[in-house]
Amino acid sequence: MTRHPLVCGVVAVAALGAGCVTRDSPMTTSHMVAMQDSLRATLEAFRRASSAKQWDSVSRMYADDSSFRWIEDGRIVARSATAIRKNFLGLPASTSIETSYDSVEFLPIAPGVAALTTRYTTTVKDSTGGYSFGGLLTMTFVHRPGGWRIINGHTSSPRP
Repeated sequence: MTRHPLVCGVVAVAALGAGCVTRDSPMTTSHMVAMQDSLRATLEAFRRASSAKQWDSVSRMYADDSSFRWIEDGRIVARSATAIRKNFLGLPASTSIETSYDSVEFLPIAPGVAALTTRYTTTVKDSTGGYSFGGLLTMTFVHRPGGWRIINGHTSSPRP
């Protein structure tokens, strides 16, 4: 199986959830908890859609915004959600993607804006076999009328 270039970081949308890192913020604790709960629901929706190979659902989790960027190992690999969607919708029908997360840190930045940092491992499987990769991931989410959307992300592979 050939490693698809954007799959490495893009599938890492599932990096939401675990703990809430708080700082001094104008948001109340209950608002931050509500944001975290909402993002956990987004995570679960992603995991179900990815497992079920529902790439239309996964593709909608990226923000249509001129400032969108996805960066992997120091280079920009996508400058639009359209590029991400094209990648997912181009996957073979047999492809499934499973991602696990470790040490997730969730940070509410402002109402409707949140960041996360986590270690991740992703396994991509299809009828010809599979491969795994992982590293560190950061993403920024914005809340839009349809729910949380990724506006930028960055993955870094571990150095040998």
